[in-house]
Amino acid sequence: MEALIVEAIKGNTQALSDLIIAIEEDLYKIARTRLSCEDDINEAVQQTIVQIFKSIKKLKEPKYFKTWTIKILINKCNKLYRKIQKNTFMEYDESIINLQISDENKIISNMDFFLLIKDLEYEERITCTLYYLERLTTKEISKILKEPESTTRNRKSRAVKKLQKKLMDKNPTKDKLKEDKIKR
Repeated sequence: MEALIVEAIKGNTQALSDLIIAIEEDLYKIARTRLSCEDDINEAVQQTIVQIFKSIKKLKEPKYFKTWTIKILINKCNKLYRKIQKNTFMEYDESIINLQISDENKIISNMDFFLLIKDLEYEERITCTLYYLERLTTKEISKILKEPESTTRNRKSRAVKKLQKKLMDKNPTKDKLKEDKIKR
């Protein structure tokens, strides 16, 4: 992939197109954490792609291509989100396509993940998405979000605790079920 990035920086539009195709699904997932309307998500992704085509020659380190791209996308999503907030009330769109994540060949759906994190604050949602779906380190996430790494780690930890509590509330353990039977 790094060879493609180097070629794209040199001006090879086919290499850049191949790169965009390779990361387009990831861009969609990340945009989905901030925006709920399918059209808005696609708009943010398209704006990001246009910005990448315009600015690829400014990228100094090819190894940071994905991080650089995610920064652009987050900025586009935030700008679009603020614009939408001024004009309309946003609704959460529950229709999400299935996605394969290669973690021991395990398939989960976007709906499962996004429904799980939908009640988290935006910063927690984006951190979880970048960490668990994009497999970025907390250091990489902190650079993208322009914040201290400790803030990113704390936010991820807080989000995990909230999600664990949410799951425990929905799926009581056997011990909790036994306690309930004893109380009756």
